[in-house]
Amino acid sequence: MMNHFLTEDTFRKGLSTYLDAFKYGNAEQDDLWEHLTQAAHQDGTLPLDLTVKTIMDTWTLQMGYPVITVERSPDGTSASVSQERFLLVKEGDFKSSEEYKWWVPLTYTGGDDSNFNETRAKVWMKDTETLITIQSLPTKDHWVIFNLQETGYYRVNYDNHNWNLLIQQLLTDHTVIATINRAQIIDDAMNLARADQVAYDTALEVYNYLGQETEYVPWATAINNLAYLKDMFSRTGGYGALKNYLLDILVPLYNMLGFIDSQSDPLLDQYKRQKALTWACELEHQDCLQNAAAIYAHWMNNPDNSSIISPNLKSTVYCHAISVGGEKEWNFAWNKYLKSNVGSEKIRLLSAMGCTKQVWILSRYLEIAFSPDSGIRKQDAFRVFGAVAANEVGRPLAWTFLQDQWDTIFEFYGKAKSRLIKSATSSFNSVQQLKELRLFRREHLQDLESVSRSVQQVIERTKINIAWMTSNYQVIVNWLHKNGYSTKLSNA
Repeated sequence: MMNHFLTEDTFRKGLSTYLDAFKYGNAEQDDLWEHLTQAAHQDGTLPLDLTVKTIMDTWTLQMGYPVITVERSPDGTSASVSQERFLLVKEGDFKSSEEYKWWVPLTYTGGDDSNFNETRAKVWMKDTETLITIQSLPTKDHWVIFNLQETGYYRVNYDNHNWNLLIQQLLTDHTVIATINRAQIIDDAMNLARADQVAYDTALEVYNYLGQETEYVPWATAINNLAYLKDMFSRTGGYGALKNYLLDILVPLYNMLGFIDSQSDPLLDQYKRQKALTWACELEHQDCLQNAAAIYAHWMNNPDNSSIISPNLKSTVYCHAISVGGEKEWNFAWNKYLKSNVGSEKIRLLSAMGCTKQVWILSRYLEIAFSPDSGIRKQDAFRVFGAVAANEVGRPLAWTFLQDQWDTIFEFYGKAKSRLIKSATSSFNSVQQLKELRLFRREHLQDLESVSRSVQQVIERTKINIAWMTSNYQVIVNWLHKNGYSTKLSNA
């Protein structure tokens, strides 16, 4: 952020004098701020009455970061801009968080004459200011975007009209908006929706353009933000509609990239393929599952040929071939795990074996993992448990196993392990699951004393998930129905 509001040349100049001055001595944070300030004042990139320390202390000495809210006037040419601390959940100490303010470098551009390359602050919002007014914006028919190239460490919210203008621009010609800012719009919309500051209708409308998106950064951002939504929906009647919607968005990218990975492909294409294939298979896209199974079968027929599966795709192929396979595919992976002496390969195989949909194999896998002479290292039993818990079929098995075998697990490690509890309960979102969690804590109160804070955090997370489901599940189902993805069955 500093190299943008100071400019790259000024930042390098200040850093150079700082390193030269302290090359043989000790330095403190304020020494760096002083040298950057001197360079900025010499170059005129900061006003003489403003120092880097004044700015950066608001970022380094207090928790969190802000969300900037932009409310444009009816004609669009001015906007009220406010700041507050961004919190996914407002509870507990929220009132004290209202006192948090930052020096915020505001950068922005408009749809009438967009320029995403000017990342030096146009306006500074002071830490004493809750609300400011910005003038000379484009008229109401043109969008504005703040935080150009996402060079500032803050989120941005807009009024409904500006959100709609951005959505229309993405649908019409998304390339008009810089790649990083497209990712920013997706990330801000989804996180603001989760924080109940933007309607999920708006956040999901942002996703509608993704069928045209080809760049890695927006796609990676979009996929990362879907994980929570998928977890919350995975055991509900609305999951099928959500899955079909996500597949319609994702399949064009999947088709464009294909399943065959080549080391000669540009690096970002390899990253995109890895993301696209992982999610396409996760959403049970048949072509993806068939390809994974076919490549894995080819490897089973040629077990000594380690080059059959691209290194980038091994995790995806292993997991989803095992998920649609049976005992034969699982046992092949197990034998490969026992024979391998490559750490990264053993980890991939351990995780992949948790992907099977065969309940009895998952149960056996959990039992093996916590046995002293299984061939699985004690520290890797965590990974096995996490892999089973991440599997929609294995999730309830992992929780049941943790409850039924708690004494065995406790003896196995010699103490309580909060990581196991977190893995088993990460997607808990019902009142019944909350009751089970509280009962588990009461029954093992003494054992859990050393991790009581972590257990309380798990309970609080479950309560947050329940509240999210109450507020958002039906809203999202209604939006899906309105857009042609119904959860209702035909009576014909």
